[in-house]
Amino acid sequence: MANGQVLVVGAGPTGMTAAIELRRAGIDVRIVDRSPHMAEHSQALVVQARTLEQFQRYGIADRAVARGHKLRHGVFHSDGKLIADIELEGIASRYPFALTLPQSETEALLNEKMESLGAHAERGTELTTLTERNGTIIAELRRGDGALERTMPRWVIGCDGAHSGVREMLGVPFEGASVDLSFFLADVEIDGPDAPNDEIALFLHRGDVVFLARLNKRLTRMIVVDHADREQRQKDPAIADFQRAADEAGMHIRIHGSAWMTPFHVNDRQARSYRIGNVFLAGDASHIHSPAGGQGMNTGIQDVANLVWKLAAVERGAPDILLDSYEEERGEVGKALLRFTGRGMKLATASNPVTRHLRDALLPLLTKAEPVQKAMLGFISETAIEYRSSAIVADHGGDGDLRAGDRLPDLSMRDGSALLGNWAEAKHWAILLGGAAAETEQLATELPESHVSALPVQELDDEGRALLGKEKKLLILRPDGYVGFRGPVEKPGAWRAYAHQDAIIRMRKPAQPAPEERHAHV
Repeated sequence: MANGQVLVVGAGPTGMTAAIELRRAGIDVRIVDRSPHMAEHSQALVVQARTLEQFQRYGIADRAVARGHKLRHGVFHSDGKLIADIELEGIASRYPFALTLPQSETEALLNEKMESLGAHAERGTELTTLTERNGTIIAELRRGDGALERTMPRWVIGCDGAHSGVREMLGVPFEGASVDLSFFLADVEIDGPDAPNDEIALFLHRGDVVFLARLNKRLTRMIVVDHADREQRQKDPAIADFQRAADEAGMHIRIHGSAWMTPFHVNDRQARSYRIGNVFLAGDASHIHSPAGGQGMNTGIQDVANLVWKLAAVERGAPDILLDSYEEERGEVGKALLRFTGRGMKLATASNPVTRHLRDALLPLLTKAEPVQKAMLGFISETAIEYRSSAIVADHGGDGDLRAGDRLPDLSMRDGSALLGNWAEAKHWAILLGGAAAETEQLATELPESHVSALPVQELDDEGRALLGKEKKLLILRPDGYVGFRGPVEKPGAWRAYAHQDAIIRMRKPAQPAPEERHAHV
């Protein structure tokens, strides 16, 4: 490995996505994983709309959808009674559904894309030592043949899971606690009136939970959460255990066989730091939580999408302080995720009869309220994540509901096309709303490393006009799909400052000595 490359540790979905993003940005990458093979079972199950939007930019979204199974609503039962039915078609995305896709299939798609870009996972290669001091990294790898190799990458991204060696070698605390419940998972063959088709089904019974979601025509993912004692949690589950849990929850299904079953443990933990000098943690290495909402793999994929464009900007000369915004932005997402999944799990597994009664009475009312539905769908699909308070976004006003820091959805145009279409470039996109061709030519000169285009207001439908507004303005879209800048094009000082990354200098702590600053256009 040549010094100066990026070393990605862990070749699961998060690690392979990091390698894809790095290669799209033109950065050399080496990706290693101690496991000799990709996932054989479907640990991660659900691909959310926000992840499919990212896959769209990689050119693999359509294949993912074709291989997966669309889930269009979520149903909640308590002691045999339906208490809520949430339509996922309300998700504001080109992909208004949740997709069940075995992790092995997701990894196969990502691996094919990664290799097409020239990056190949070195499986059976383990990180044995790692030190980071004053920006200098020394890593030692043990290859499959037992040979040791010493290398000095410029950056390391730890995508090596809940038991991250990167995190442990650098002594980063993994703060939180274990969830004191039993979890069992199986991919089963079932039939009966309550066998799911296009829904995520949750059955609650006196503090125990049974989750069902169709994987494909043959198999259904089944997760059982119960209050079994510690000794029972150590036992390997059998089909009879899953059938008993279903019967006790009042479900009308019959389990005929299983392709895979396993107990698993759940922790709610977050790394105290996501950045340690030139080493970064992403995915399960930085945050783990209950499977509620199907967020884990999706959050890791979004982590590295947020990080890598910033590494590329620094590679081109942007100030290193830009990289601190990774923890600022994604650390807050991790905190919110732990709060959501933790509270959701406590509510679902409540054993107190009074708490259960209040939950069952209020949930139907809350889920019928449009603001609650919108918030739930936005969080679960990850389309509502925003960075409005981030130090590196700049909002200088204007009409419309969209703000700097928001995700830009793939709006429909009046001619039936989509705003983002097949946008696949790993660069910023400057969109001049209501501008003329001559103005875009000038912008292209000022922003040589950005894609620049004009968007006539009359091409937007009513939804697009409500979101973007009707006034002339400049929007600069970051490579991760979020608006970094919004404001009037007639005030070039503001967007020039953003384009040169001067806006991020305010992140610097006053007591910290200012290193030599380099400017780079976004």
